[in-house]
Amino acid sequence: MRSKLRILFVLRWSYIFTYHESTIRELCKRGYDVEVLFDEVHSAGDAGTAVMAAVSDHVNLSWGWSLRRIGIWRKPVFVARELLTYASYLGRPEQDEYYIKRWEKYLPAYIQRLVTSWIGRLFLKSKLGRWVLKKFIEIVPSDRAICASLREWNPDVVIASPSNMKYSEEIEYVKAAKTMGIPTVIAVLSWDNLTTKGLLHETPAATLVWNRAQQAEAVSIHDIPKDMTVVTGAPFLDKWFDDVPVMEEKTFRRLVNIDHDTPFVLYLGSSANIARNESWLVAALASRLARSNHADIKILARAHGGNSDIFEELSMSNVTVWDRSESLPDSRESLMQFAAALRYSVCAVGLNTTAMVDALLMDSPVITLLVPEYADTNASKAVHFSYLLDAGVYLKVKDTDEFMAGLELILQGKDLTQVERQQFKLDFIRPYGMDISAGSVAATAIEMTAKRRPPSEIGQIVSKRRDGKGGNLL
Repeated sequence: MRSKLRILFVLRWSYIFTYHESTIRELCKRGYDVEVLFDEVHSAGDAGTAVMAAVSDHVNLSWGWSLRRIGIWRKPVFVARELLTYASYLGRPEQDEYYIKRWEKYLPAYIQRLVTSWIGRLFLKSKLGRWVLKKFIEIVPSDRAICASLREWNPDVVIASPSNMKYSEEIEYVKAAKTMGIPTVIAVLSWDNLTTKGLLHETPAATLVWNRAQQAEAVSIHDIPKDMTVVTGAPFLDKWFDDVPVMEEKTFRRLVNIDHDTPFVLYLGSSANIARNESWLVAALASRLARSNHADIKILARAHGGNSDIFEELSMSNVTVWDRSESLPDSRESLMQFAAALRYSVCAVGLNTTAMVDALLMDSPVITLLVPEYADTNASKAVHFSYLLDAGVYLKVKDTDEFMAGLELILQGKDLTQVERQQFKLDFIRPYGMDISAGSVAATAIEMTAKRRPPSEIGQIVSKRRDGKGGNLL
């Protein structure tokens, strides 16, 4: 084992660098050589501003493009993986039907016809069907070119993420590294990644999960042994625990074209798979506000980065559409803007989106709209969303009248979810304590995996070893 570790990250998109940035920067600070590879096609040939900024800050950080599996095994093994994920969804009655239908579309047309037949579904639901698919995936050889590239770079550990999207290329690096005896790690990408995406088709030496809920998902859905998981907290959300840069209010209001003395509610749009176009809901809230005693309050509508055009046609005097240049707050400037929107708004409101989690971490009151129009969709039925509802971190309303009642309480200074928000931070985001960054925990887990220490030891060590200077682990 070299004294200076060589660490390889393989990520599907360049934009998800920010999801692992606190971990990667921590590893660089510890003096290790870190290489990050992205899929060039999925990244549209652009590494992005966050990557370039980090490379500029750390001489021991580099980036490049990952390889894709080629050859006769490519199509069969990818189809087998998607079939196995589809079979998994068939065995999860609590999951919204949307996800089954979505994964069905990922299959070739001739396979779709087969699996939607009664005999096809019977086979996929059976233990034999799942065993056959798993065994086939297992015996397919690793890609030679990927093995050769790993041999050339000679990493001490390979980390892949998310590894369970449609036709995830990065899982091939986990497969190849395991074949070569290199320790492997899969780092869970986001709060819903284990329930709303595909299966993890390789079991790495360590799977990094955010919290106990995700740990249970890794075990029950993905068949990852519990003692091969590591609870780290949420590295993607570390940014809200540092000294968050906030744009000056006057500058921000000028940016979004809202007068300095006009109060506003921040509407956080959801992704297309949650609600394709919720502009009607923003319009309904705006109309109800206009008829209330708080007609002076505006709505600032912020669309989801992956669903950015839905508010373009909104034209109401008390609605301002925030036209953003970046889909994610992955630069200092965009983070400053988002933090300002949360700090200067009366509250945040939305259906079901990660931005609502960002809001509660900024200690902003959040109203979630459990309106009947979305009652039977994954906007309200998604498994990961139930964790938030059960935790009581959001003020829950079912229509515009209840929204006004909730807004009235917030305006009166009656923050009914503040205690629950603080507990949620400990339970879901920073399980080792508010002053221990998830990125430093993940970095320690990666470091120990590279040194071939079992994941079962990592939590104990993380709990004991800290430097007292803001939560970085030694």
